[in-house]
Amino acid sequence: MCFHNSLTATVAEVEQRFEATNKTKQADFEPVYHGNGFDFPVWPVITAQAPKSIQLFQWGLVPRWVKTKEEAEEMRANTLNAKAETLGEKPSFKYALREAQRCLIPSTGFFEWQTVGKNKYPYYIRLRNQPIFAMAGLWESWHNPAYPDDIWNTFSIITTEANPLMARIHNTKQRMPLLLLPGSESLWLQKDLDTAALNEIARPLDDSLMEAFTVGRLVSHRTANSNVPEVTNPYAYPELSQQQLSLF
Repeated sequence: MCFHNSLTATVAEVEQRFEATNKTKQADFEPVYHGNGFDFPVWPVITAQAPKSIQLFQWGLVPRWVKTKEEAEEMRANTLNAKAETLGEKPSFKYALREAQRCLIPSTGFFEWQTVGKNKYPYYIRLRNQPIFAMAGLWESWHNPAYPDDIWNTFSIITTEANPLMARIHNTKQRMPLLLLPGSESLWLQKDLDTAALNEIARPLDDSLMEAFTVGRLVSHRTANSNVPEVTNPYAYPELSQQQLSLF
């Protein structure tokens, strides 16, 4: 699944790329070299309801029917991702899907791990000709019943079946984020999109448009600060050299 993302672009670059304006209370947002979903980071998103605005939402969708803050905090760890194939079946995503609360999640690359024997090797994956690209998402707005002014705007990254490249990297789960090309982004944000069109968009991206390389284990360490530029630096594992040559 997709739990580790990055966005190293500036505000101006994101605004230009998505033709949207940053209208958040926060005048700026800092580059994210490694964002771990289980830290529930705040992330810029573009919603179908405000396609010309960049807003800051929190990763980990909390559906509107949640009754307490404790329940919300517990639930969001299970809604970092949403499977495209079962969106309509999950109560957590049912309202957001019905109300076309879709969004774009800007990214410059994401991390995934390949299992080889008893070891896991981290990879950084990005698009070849799109320095900034979009992942498809759903969003929700939760109002804390105990405190009316406590409103959580949250999102989930949609995943789909892995393409051949991602199947070799993420070789246990064989999933990948739903990546959108510029032509599909505007379609994803259309509020009257029918089921057939949604299913077409939900196909995995052609892996010829992607590239991947191994990175150091800094991204894997919870005790170290992994939100640093070095986390995306290529790192060669000698024991993988032959395999890497055959895969990539």
